[in-house]
Amino acid sequence: MYVNDGKRFGKRLFDNLQKSKALPFELKEEKYKLPAVYKEFICKYDGLSLENGCTFYSLEELDDVNKYLQVNIYQPDFVAVGDDGGDLVFLMKQEKEAKTVYLVYAGDYDLEGPYQIIPDFNKWMEKGFEIEDIDGEDVRGVDYGDLYLIKMPKEGVKGLVTIKRAFNLEMSTGELLQKSKSLPTKLLSNITSSKANIIAEKIGMPGLFEIR
Repeated sequence: MYVNDGKRFGKRLFDNLQKSKALPFELKEEKYKLPAVYKEFICKYDGLSLENGCTFYSLEELDDVNKYLQVNIYQPDFVAVGDDGGDLVFLMKQEKEAKTVYLVYAGDYDLEGPYQIIPDFNKWMEKGFEIEDIDGEDVRGVDYGDLYLIKMPKEGVKGLVTIKRAFNLEMSTGELLQKSKSLPTKLLSNITSSKANIIAEKIGMPGLFEIR
């Protein structure tokens, strides 16, 4: 995934991103009818993580995250394409021509009273996927903290490698191994508990981490 430097996106930034290889959409088409605008986006940038906390899921993550969030149960006509790193999930209608993005609260998915409605995905992308604060205050309930490893994974070094990749840690495997010998140990700064929980569940390692 590509991490933005916090500045407004420009065409040059997107042009410099490494293009993803052709994606096997036929593997997902039976489950998700992705909007054309998002399909075009994910073909170019297969997963995107921004410094403001926003994350857009890769094709590989799409199915697992939607099942974990239970979008198929509460909004079966929609697909979650990303989140803000906190309590907001980005939903789009499973229609070819859909462009609208609904920013809704995870576990609620109320389309009648969303936090925000983005009329056009592409125009939102041009603005750097900015999320407006209501009444000038951040009321999204984002709880940022430091990620700590409190237990060793049962897979040992192999599990540590999985953790390193899943959380995109900027340290060598050797350094991570050394840190793991003195638990609890800090792995990462500035991450939300909800995002950490989603990643931990995805890699099958719940209970190994704490946000402090």
